[in-house]
Amino acid sequence: MTIKPIAHMALYKDEQYNTFPSIVRNAQGTYITAFRQAPDRLDSYGLEHIDPSSKAVYVTSEDGVQWSRQSGVVYDDYFYGVQDPCLNVLKDGTVFATIFMWKVAEQEDVSDQPDFSHRIFGRWAGKAVGAYTLRSTDGGITWDRPIAVSLKDVYIRGNVAELDDGSLLAPFYGYEDGTWSVVVGRTNDRGLSWTRHAVIDPEEGYGFFEPNLYVAPSGKIVLFTRCHKTKPEQGDGGTAYPLVTAESGDGGLTWSRPVKRRFYSPSPFHVLRLESGQVLLSYGYRFKPFGIRAALLDPECGNLEQAEEVIVRDDGHGSDIGYTSAVQLEDGRVLITYYFSEQGERRRYIAGTICEIG
Repeated sequence: MTIKPIAHMALYKDEQYNTFPSIVRNAQGTYITAFRQAPDRLDSYGLEHIDPSSKAVYVTSEDGVQWSRQSGVVYDDYFYGVQDPCLNVLKDGTVFATIFMWKVAEQEDVSDQPDFSHRIFGRWAGKAVGAYTLRSTDGGITWDRPIAVSLKDVYIRGNVAELDDGSLLAPFYGYEDGTWSVVVGRTNDRGLSWTRHAVIDPEEGYGFFEPNLYVAPSGKIVLFTRCHKTKPEQGDGGTAYPLVTAESGDGGLTWSRPVKRRFYSPSPFHVLRLESGQVLLSYGYRFKPFGIRAALLDPECGNLEQAEEVIVRDDGHGSDIGYTSAVQLEDGRVLITYYFSEQGERRRYIAGTICEIG
């Protein structure tokens, strides 16, 4: 089977800086795309993914093709910038979302606080203030208040895995003992409390970021994570940012040795099981020619070394694109969403490509 891109489209585009989408189809059959929205500060300051005014918003569609022009709000905090909303539809129809948030301060006010480690436009400092979960019982239209994840110093950009016993595993990541590692969290009460289920460390000289989890038909859990070489050498090119996978056969408690794969990009890798049983791997390609790429894997993800890489599009303006999330439409086609801007464009917007799988 192959992936055939049919049409590119804009799901949501305005005068703001729209990034990092996540798409699901809720229990009522409506497609929902959540994303981060922030003021466009390119002219005033430049490019930055930390903004105290950012919020999590969403748009909806009945068919995955025609999208609402007005956005709704998943969460907008008065004091913190909201980052990376990721949606999951649980077996009982609950839409379960994860976010993390940033705090921004004047550099001189926090000069004695090392956790304000992110420098912003040379004028301010930022720190992450933790990950949070939200739930919607009406298909993603209204949301409860965010509940803080009871794990220290973790971020999240990735889908959770719902196990047969109703517990959830979430693929957090964090900086521990000088290394960026995956922290697998487990909750038995829909995010009210969490335990640290497992930690997956990279090999020396690398770091793990923005992992995703996939549950295979056999019950095996596969981790897909972007991986960065901490000190890239001349000539490394994109190979300094490989996809890394690991597997668990005991519900995420223990994991195989992480393995670097031949797909690469400093953009997270999304996985979607299709009705056929195959798995769609998609990701933003942040090297020339900039764009979106995908591959088809077998149900157990055992053909990673043989799967063909397909160029979904290669007309991106530069590296500030990607963060794919895909859903299968009612007619069997697949919609891959991502944030994008074409060559010559200025605005980053939420885009999508409809693909035929066959």
